[in-house]
Amino acid sequence: MAGIQDQLLQMAVIFGTMHIVKRAGLENPEYALYLRAAYAAATALMIAFTFYLKTLIQKKNDTTALEYDDPSAGNQGAPRVETTVCRYDLAEVAKLQKSSMFTIAIVAFMHFKFGYIQPLILQTLLPMLNLYKHQLFQIHILGKPAVDGLKRPWVPENPFAALTGGAATTTAVTAADVDSDGVVESSSSAASSPDTSAAKNKSKSKSKKEARKDK
Repeated sequence: MAGIQDQLLQMAVIFGTMHIVKRAGLENPEYALYLRAAYAAATALMIAFTFYLKTLIQKKNDTTALEYDDPSAGNQGAPRVETTVCRYDLAEVAKLQKSSMFTIAIVAFMHFKFGYIQPLILQTLLPMLNLYKHQLFQIHILGKPAVDGLKRPWVPENPFAALTGGAATTTAVTAADVDSDGVVESSSSAASSPDTSAAKNKSKSKSKKEARKDK
C-alpha cells in the first residue's frame, strides 16, 4: 500500500502544481528567470545531498556481506551478486547522481529548445520529494533501520501489482490448460512433479486405447 500512496502523492503534486501554474500565470516569460533560479537551487541542493550521502556511507564503511539475486535480470537466470552494504549503497548513490544528470539534460533541452516552463517547476519539487522517500535518505539521514521495505536489495514497487493483490509468479500457471483431446488440466497439475505427469500421461494413453477398442 505504501507504493500506491507514494504514486498518488506524486500525481497530486504534479496536477496540483500544473493547476497553480495556470491560475497564477507562471507560464508568462517574465517569470522565467525566477523559475530558472529556483530550479537551479533545488537541483544544486539535490546533488549536494547525494554527495553528502556518499560521504556518510564511506564514513560508516559497513562491510557486512550482502548476497542476493540481481533483481534487474528478471526471474530467469538472475546472476548471484556478492557485495557489501557499503559498496551496494555507493552504487545506489551513483544511480541517483546519474538519474539527476539525465533529468537536468532533459529539462534544459525542453526549456531552452521549446520554451516549456512546467518542467522547471515540476523538477524543482519532485526530486526533493523523491529523495526524501528514497531508502538511502531514510536510512542514512533519518536513521531508520534497514528492515521491511528498507531491507536491501531494493526493488522498485509495481503499483499495478499492488492494486491487483501482487504480481503473478513465473512458476505458476494462472489459467487452465486444455490439451489436444479436450481434457482440461488445472494449474496445479501443470506444476506437478515428473512422476505425477508420467502417470497421468500413461492413464490418458490407456483411456484412448479403450476408446478405440470400444469402437
